[in-house]
Amino acid sequence: MQNPALSNLNSNLGFVISRLTTLRLIIFALLISFIIYLELNHFAPALPTWFILAGYIPLLIIGFLHSKRGLTAQSLALHILVETQLITLFLYFTGGAGNPLISYFLVLIVIAAYNLKKLWVWLIAGVCIIDYSILTQFFLPIEPSMPSHHLAGDTGEQHYLIYWHLAGMWLTFVISTIALSLLIPALMEASIKKRMQLIELREKQLKNEQLIGIATLAAGTAHEMGTPLMTMEMVLNDSLEGDHELTKEDSKLLHQQIMICRQSLQRLSIAGRDIHGEERYINVEHWMSALLHRWRLSQPNALWVNQGFAKSAKVRKSPLLDQALLNLLDNAAQAGIETIELSSKVASGFWHLTIHQPDQNAAKQLKGAHLFSSNKEHGLGLGLYLSNASIEQFDGQVHLNANKDGSTSCIISLPYLEDK
Repeated sequence: MQNPALSNLNSNLGFVISRLTTLRLIIFALLISFIIYLELNHFAPALPTWFILAGYIPLLIIGFLHSKRGLTAQSLALHILVETQLITLFLYFTGGAGNPLISYFLVLIVIAAYNLKKLWVWLIAGVCIIDYSILTQFFLPIEPSMPSHHLAGDTGEQHYLIYWHLAGMWLTFVISTIALSLLIPALMEASIKKRMQLIELREKQLKNEQLIGIATLAAGTAHEMGTPLMTMEMVLNDSLEGDHELTKEDSKLLHQQIMICRQSLQRLSIAGRDIHGEERYINVEHWMSALLHRWRLSQPNALWVNQGFAKSAKVRKSPLLDQALLNLLDNAAQAGIETIELSSKVASGFWHLTIHQPDQNAAKQLKGAHLFSSNKEHGLGLGLYLSNASIEQFDGQVHLNANKDGSTSCIISLPYLEDK
């Protein structure tokens, strides 16, 4: 089974061959310039040199076509092997291993090491070493086209030094080739493993976020269904204790409460599929109006005063944000008996919603202003924790403050878009 990361690398080989074709075009121009330079300085390269250069033209055309259609790793390896042989033939007629252009082999090895599997890299590296070794022994020297005198001091000692210089160049090339062939694939393999680990961690994180989201929605739905279920229980108990049949009004009320429960379950089903769906935005005034209407159904005695919303702002539409805000409204309503004050503003790229509970005893519900604490008889602050976790998923923040007069303020900050 092929590694998914290697599969991703293969999908980028079209980009690699595109860049390699551009590089070949530059090298082709440099080789022509080199030949022209030799001609101008009275050196006469062998005639086959021009035919070898002509071989670059179909290689450039094929590379251009492959860059558009994409190619496999084997095709890229074949491209590099053909180019090494063209360069080898060119160097054979232009001085062999003494030609500085032989260092271009290292460039091809690096390209192979970054984009091909180890077997291909070693094959290309081995071919380059063999070609280099052959060029140290077999080549046509570049002879001047006009007779010239030997330079003064052209002694056997200088030939000896040149020989050892070429031998050193060959040894350096072999060491560099082996090092690149071993080191770069190892680094690439380590990089691919780290990338795969990051992908796995990201997938786990997304799963955990989805679980938190579903748990939040399920908890909110259960809370919403609590009131209609309690109402139905009271109606049925009254009917049983009074030993009489349900009246038309009672039946209508029960049917109403059942519809509320059904709607809550439908919202949970739909929202569970849309937790991490496509990004959509909604005007904050419309969003708050719909949520407050929904909140009134689950909290019939809830009272609030709208002190004005920023009408020009749009925020992300998500069932997680809906449930988070409902949870925070519930906490504010349960923290005191006063009417809740709602207001919002936009500043520094964020929409800020303030839920203020004016009750002077509300601050006692906080323990040292710790966000996830609760003084409720059976509460552990889980609703606040889930709300904060949900809002943070959308790059938002929740700040819960105990004011000096004993009241509390919950400030929700969310990134917004300008509503045009």
